[in-house]
Amino acid sequence: MNAMKKWLSCLVVLGLMVTLIPYASAAGSFTAKTYNGRTYKLYVPDGYVAGTPIPLVVMLHGCTQDPDQFSAGTQMNALAETEKFLVMYPEQTSSANSNKCWNWFESAHQSRGSGEPALIAGMVDQVKSQYSVDANKVYVGGLSAGAGMSVIMGVTYPDVFAAVAVGAGLEYKAATSMTNAFTAMNSGGPDPINQGNLAYTAMGAYKRVVPVVVFHGTSDYTVYPVNGDQVIAQWAQTNDRASDGADDNNIDATADATINGSVSGGRTYKEYVYKDSASGLVIMKKYIVDGMGHAWSGGSTAGSYTDPQGPNATQLSWQFFQEHPLNGTGGGGGGDTDTTAPVTTASPAGGTYTSAVSVSLTANENATTYYTTNGTTPTTGSTSYTGPISISTNTTLKYFSVDTAGNAEAVKTQTYTISAGSGTGTTFKSIGTEDGFAGQLLADGSSSTVQKAGDKGMYNLDTYRTILSFDTSALPDTATITSAKLRIYRKSLSGSVSNLQVDVKTGYFGTSRSVEQGDFNSTATSAKVATLTVPSANNAYTEVSLSTAALSAINKTGVTQFRLNAVTTTDAVSDVLEIYGGENAGYEPQLILTY
Repeated sequence: MNAMKKWLSCLVVLGLMVTLIPYASAAGSFTAKTYNGRTYKLYVPDGYVAGTPIPLVVMLHGCTQDPDQFSAGTQMNALAETEKFLVMYPEQTSSANSNKCWNWFESAHQSRGSGEPALIAGMVDQVKSQYSVDANKVYVGGLSAGAGMSVIMGVTYPDVFAAVAVGAGLEYKAATSMTNAFTAMNSGGPDPINQGNLAYTAMGAYKRVVPVVVFHGTSDYTVYPVNGDQVIAQWAQTNDRASDGADDNNIDATADATINGSVSGGRTYKEYVYKDSASGLVIMKKYIVDGMGHAWSGGSTAGSYTDPQGPNATQLSWQFFQEHPLNGTGGGGGGDTDTTAPVTTASPAGGTYTSAVSVSLTANENATTYYTTNGTTPTTGSTSYTGPISISTNTTLKYFSVDTAGNAEAVKTQTYTISAGSGTGTTFKSIGTEDGFAGQLLADGSSSTVQKAGDKGMYNLDTYRTILSFDTSALPDTATITSAKLRIYRKSLSGSVSNLQVDVKTGYFGTSRSVEQGDFNSTATSAKVATLTVPSANNAYTEVSLSTAALSAINKTGVTQFRLNAVTTTDAVSDVLEIYGGENAGYEPQLILTY
C-alpha cells in the first residue's frame, strides 16, 4: 500500500495540473456531454452549420486536470473559433485513476477495442453522429499522460485519427505497469525500434502512415527529454513499415532538416523535420524547446503547466494537422498532388505594446510571403518578406503566402498599437550571479544559484530569504520614478507559502553585491514595500506594484536589491517557494519602472 501511495504521488507529478481558473471561451458553445456514463466537453465554434463538415480535434489532459483547465491552458477553443473546427476534451475520472491520469501505462488500455482507447474512440463516433464532422480531418493531441494516450490512439485507431500531437509524452507501450512507468519517465522506455514494430503489428488491418508532431522541453525533469526522441524513433519505425510494408528506412529518425527558431522575448528551440524519402512528404516534426520544463509550449497561464515563453504548440499542432488529412498528402492514403495552402504566423501577434516590436512572419512550408503595413490588401506585387519587420508606430500588418505549387492562403491581418503610456518605461532584469538565498542561521546556508524563500519545517518559520539584484544605474539622474513593479516566475513550490513580503535596499544588503548569509538580517532601506502573491503554477509569474517608499530607494548610480521573505504556516512540513533567477532566460525576475 505504501508503494502504491508513493506511485500515485509520482503520477501527480507526471500529470500536473491544479489551477482552477475558469476558462472564458470564445463566442462558440462549450458544453458537457456524456458517453457510456463518462463525461467529455465539446467546443462548437460560432457559426457552425449542420451539414457543412468541419474538422474535429481531440485533446487529452494530464493527471489531475480536467477539460476546463486544459482548454484554458492550451487556448485551443480560441483557435477553433478562428479556424472553425470542433474540439473534444474527454475527461478522465478519479474512479478510473485516483489522480485522473489516462492509464497509458496499463496493458488493458493499449489496444484497439478495449479500455480507454475504445472509450475515446466511442466519444468520437458519438460526436460524428451528432455533428457534421469531416472524417478525413479528425486529430488527437495531449500533454503528459494525455500525450502518452494520444500515441496509443494513433496506433490503435489509425483509421480514425489523421495525425497526432504529443506534448511531453512517451512512445507506444513505454511501460506496461505502474512500476516501469516511472522508470520510463526518467530514463525512457524500451528500444523504440522494437516498440515501433509492436505498434505496426497493433495497427492490424488499419495500418497506415500516421503523421506525428512532438513537443518537448530540454529541462523536463518529469518526463525526461529522451522520451521525446523515442516517440519520433518509434513512429519512424512504425511509419517506415506502414509506408510500403518493408523495413527499408525510407522513413527514419534522422532529421532531413533542422531549423533554429526563437520566440520573440521568449525561448529558443530547434525544429526537426522528417520526410518520406520515397515521396518527399513531411511525415513527422519535433520541436525541442531550450530550457522548457514539463509544460504545454506557448500556452496560457490561465491553465497550469504551460510555458508562455515557448513556441505555440496549439498553433503549430493545428498547422501540422491541416497539412495531414486522413486521405490527403502525408497521410499515407492519397496522391502526391499538393492542394493545401500554406499557413503563415506572425510573432509576436498583434496587440498593444509599450515600445517598438520586431515581427517575424513564418510559413509552415517553402513559400513566398507578401505583406503591407499601410492597411491595404497585399498582392503578389507587394513587398515580399525577407526578414523581421520593425514596427514602431500604430500599424495594420496584412500578409499571405504562396507555396511552390501555387497554393495561396487567405490574407491575414495583425494590428499593432504602440503606446508609450504616461511616461518613459524601462525594464531591468535581475543579475543571475548576484541573485540567491540567505539562510537565517549559518547552518541554513546561502547560495548564488538557488532562489528560495520559506521555512525548513520542524515548526520553524522564515528560514530562507531570496535576494534579487538589479543594476539600475542606467536610469537618468534627472528621472523621477512614478511607478515600479516587481515580477517573479515560480520554479517550484513545496508545502504552503501564503505570500512574500518585499524589502528594498539602495545598493546591496550585507557587505557586497554577492549573496552572503548576513544578507538575511541586514537592514533594508525600506521594509515591506509590497506583498507578492505566489504564482499559481510552475513557470507562471506574479507581479506587484511597489509602494511610494520603494520608489525613492531605487538606485540611479548602482545596484538596487530586493529581499523576499515568505509567510508560511507553523507546522512540521517544510514550506518553500523557489523562483527563477536572472540566469534563466525568459523567466528572469523583472523590475519594471515608469518615470
